[in-house]
Amino acid sequence: MGKADTATREYIDDTRIFADVFNYYIYGGKQVIEPKSLEKLDASTLLTVFGKDGDEEKIQRYRDALKKATLMVDDEAAYIVLGIEAQTHIDYGMPIRAFLYDALQYDSQARKIKAAHRDSGDKHNDDEFVSGLYKDDGILPVITVVIYFGSKPWDGATDLRGLYRCKHPELIGMAPDYKMHLIEPARMTDEDFEKFSTSIGKVLKFMKLSDSREEMKSLMETDDDYSHMERNAARVLKECANISLDIDSNEEVIDVCKAWRDERDYVAKESSIRSAIDTARQFGISDDAILDNIVSRFNLTEGEAKEYMLKKSA
Repeated sequence: MGKADTATREYIDDTRIFADVFNYYIYGGKQVIEPKSLEKLDASTLLTVFGKDGDEEKIQRYRDALKKATLMVDDEAAYIVLGIEAQTHIDYGMPIRAFLYDALQYDSQARKIKAAHRDSGDKHNDDEFVSGLYKDDGILPVITVVIYFGSKPWDGATDLRGLYRCKHPELIGMAPDYKMHLIEPARMTDEDFEKFSTSIGKVLKFMKLSDSREEMKSLMETDDDYSHMERNAARVLKECANISLDIDSNEEVIDVCKAWRDERDYVAKESSIRSAIDTARQFGISDDAILDNIVSRFNLTEGEAKEYMLKKSA
């Protein structure tokens, strides 16, 4: 697992962030699902499949974040299983992956119900005995949201039908479909970002604008929230947007604005130094003279200046 994957998974597993994602996606930002109502579930699911020859094949998948939520709907308690998958790159088979994750979760629920019946010695009819599930049994619905922590638009399919190669309408109409719930910054508006109550709205907005120097400059100069971001959110920006951030494990608040300005100034200074070296060489100025010039002009040590000279001559 890469650093970006680790950073995003740890971030979304936070109950505050997790609840905020579903409050945005399902309820448009209304605070319906509370962090305290979330119960962490085992993120690994194992399914054993038997082939015609009796051989066993085990299918195991690991979710990025999986929790059971308890919420009140029309004065009645409602229970639901919620999952989040964090993507740092576009996965063109993601609808299949998400579909499989949900199917395995349903299978896991059914197996637990069957085991409970066996353990308790419940009475059953013939059909219930064969299936293991009783007529009145039910399972919890599962909703999976995929969050894409990238700046470009998601150009892959968002449902199973988008992957089908057969286009015959009668056949496609009979084939099962699965809609993938996707959050992608590139297609979000400023109004969308404001519907979040935690730092994830800021993280997603940063990702959307990260490829535009002018928009990033405006964002860093006008939104003070980025000057005191929580550490886990800053880690996501560091790994997914490739900005230089020194994150101390003891620091809970990170100044992303300063880090972005420092990196911008560093890039600008480096570009100016290399341009000065190239121009001087074009006019036939000796390397010794160029070295003295950039040392004094850009406040460099002699060692730093020599490194720049070597880079340009390589």
